[in-house]
Amino acid sequence: MKIKKIAMQLCLSSAVLAAMPTVFSAEVVPTTQHYMVKNLNIGDLPVKTIVPITAKTAEQAIAQAQVIASNPNADVAEFRIDLLEFSADTQKVIALGQQLNQILKEKPLIATIRTHNEGGKMTVSDQDYEKIYSDYLKKPFMQLLDIEMFRDVGSVTKLIKLAHNKNVLVIMSNHDFAKTPEQQDIENRLLKQDQMGADILKIAVMPKSKQDVFTLMNATLAVSQKSQEPLLTMSMGQLGTISRVATANMGGSLSFGMIGEASAPGQIDVTQLKQLLKTVQPTP
Repeated sequence: MKIKKIAMQLCLSSAVLAAMPTVFSAEVVPTTQHYMVKNLNIGDLPVKTIVPITAKTAEQAIAQAQVIASNPNADVAEFRIDLLEFSADTQKVIALGQQLNQILKEKPLIATIRTHNEGGKMTVSDQDYEKIYSDYLKKPFMQLLDIEMFRDVGSVTKLIKLAHNKNVLVIMSNHDFAKTPEQQDIENRLLKQDQMGADILKIAVMPKSKQDVFTLMNATLAVSQKSQEPLLTMSMGQLGTISRVATANMGGSLSFGMIGEASAPGQIDVTQLKQLLKTVQPTP
């Protein structure tokens, strides 16, 4: 799988430029990295949708992948390996991952082990986390790999390098199911992911108030003006659902939807999500 990284210069609207006095120069907007993954341009508009595969068995996973493959509103599939009954069986997971990748055809596949510390189902040591992912990467079945940023720094660094050597993009992630951190803390985490070498920066937080939702969205906007990497951010739960749509206007590049069972609170049907994203951020 060949991944090409290209950059796009974001342009200020002509209406805004026309309204600005000529004595002022236009603010320079950071470029956004684009990644061609299979035939999908991640980082380009419109915002791309991700649908999780939340199966417990291989048969269920295959069926879900077939549904995602045939749904035009689903752009990317996420393979939630930690939800499988046999998640600890590395060879069986690899074999299933290869099947899913074939079924999805031109749709990219994210491989994710969401650990217990980040709200997932798998409890694993840093050493085993590194070994499992390293085994997956010997002959990658995925185009993108989710790596949790707060695992052992040495392990994370090795995995990023190994993934990139195999032309696999790294989504670096952080999840807080208890609260929404302060805006500066959210920004710092996302920018730290960028510094560590991530290709896509991800954070998911839990709001306790409407203000918390705005905190996440404001942090997304701020980081989009400081980093070139695509952003995947969300405020979870019903209260935060609006953030999954508003990301289109706040500098985000991807958003999670669902077909059937959600993998996180607040996800909405991918067909609805796609239409809403198009409505709030139409493309030429």
